[in-house]
Amino acid sequence: MVKHQKEGAYVLQDFRIDPQRIPELEAALKITEEVLRHLIVRKPEKAAPAPAVAPPPAEVILEPIAVEAEAVASRSQGDREEEEA
Repeated sequence: MVKHQKEGAYVLQDFRIDPQRIPELEAALKITEEVLRHLIVRKPEKAAPAPAVAPPPAEVILEPIAVEAEAVASRSQGDREEEEA
């Protein structure tokens, strides 16, 4: 509760002003009866946006996994045949 008032309106304003004029603005707000409280803050400056970097290209696999599995199986079968000989 502000000054025993149960209801009120809040206002958020985004503006640019010369920093040397802030005391003048505060003085005007203090003598305005409709303004019960005020707060002036400096908005943080935005950091420079990072340049967009494309992700590296995905690795391309030319042979399906099943073909590789068959090649491994045929190699191991060939190894067995050599051992038996």
